[in-house]
Amino acid sequence: MLSSVSRNALRQVRTQYRVQSLSQLQRLLSTLAVLEQNNGVLNTGSLSAVTAAKKLGGPVTAFVAGGNIKSVAEAAATVDGVEKVISIDNAAYDKVSSPL
Repeated sequence: MLSSVSRNALRQVRTQYRVQSLSQLQRLLSTLAVLEQNNGVLNTGSLSAVTAAKKLGGPVTAFVAGGNIKSVAEAAATVDGVEKVISIDNAAYDKVSSPL
């Protein structure tokens, strides 16, 4: 069930962009939440991005990158509200010294 804020947003998008189907609206309202990890542990502080994305009302996809992150991706998949997880297992992402 959509909140009144989400319904109003859907109505505005449908009017402004002349969107015809619900699937087109859901695509416009989808959110990518970039989650941080450190040494294979999901940073719980970055979960606020998922909480904010859920309030928008569309589907939420989580993104996580780093070396040996299988356990992090599995943990992200269990977060309430996350429908899909995109993970990139590459140690090159571990060299980023500060959040993007």
